[in-house]
Amino acid sequence: MKTSTPDKKWFDDLVVELRLRQVDGPAIGDTVASARELLADTGQGAEDAFGPARDYAASLELPHDDRGIWRGATLWPSLAGLIAFLTFTQALVPWATAEPLLVAPAQLALLGVTVVLIALLPLYLTAAIRHPWLLGLLFVIGGAAGFLSSAVAPESVDEAWLVLAAVPWLVGSAVLMVLVSLGTTIRTLRRGSVDDITDPLQGPATGRKRSGLVLALITGWLFPLFAGLMLALATVYPR
Repeated sequence: MKTSTPDKKWFDDLVVELRLRQVDGPAIGDTVASARELLADTGQGAEDAFGPARDYAASLELPHDDRGIWRGATLWPSLAGLIAFLTFTQALVPWATAEPLLVAPAQLALLGVTVVLIALLPLYLTAAIRHPWLLGLLFVIGGAAGFLSSAVAPESVDEAWLVLAAVPWLVGSAVLMVLVSLGTTIRTLRRGSVDDITDPLQGPATGRKRSGLVLALITGWLFPLFAGLMLALATVYPR
């Protein structure tokens, strides 16, 4: 059955709503397949047959997946990786120029904005997923805070609140990023493909599952990869 554009959006919304309710992939696949079969038999549109996707998802009693991607087991390692990456970026230039790491209160406060946005993510994640503009706004705020933290970095020891050796912070943050990524890789491999929504009418999509797994593995190593690129640039083009 070919899904019309309005129905496709309705099914996309339904999948998101069920994911937000921690419903496991096979149950989502069964729900979507059953709904499509009913629409094929009746000729109705999804909105007319089931009502709003959000309300329909709330009316269903489906099994939950305790390993859901929105749970703290994933959030807190991601937060640790972010903190390590931010620390790495602050220590990189002082290391490359053989200078101490200078820290000012305003710098820490601005970096803290990004950390707090991530730490409080469970409180507003549902709203951010349902309203993509809100998620974009959060990215803009976090990026602006990171940029401004570099702009307000002290230029001399006299202006600094803390004067630290750059090498321990650079190495420590790099090690922490690698450890977090290794942990993420282990969890991903134990869980299997994050694209575990299977349609019983079409059979398992092995190619999609494999690509989803590869994407999840690559995503888990983004911080170390970016840090390695920045390290290479700082080594070749020291300021």
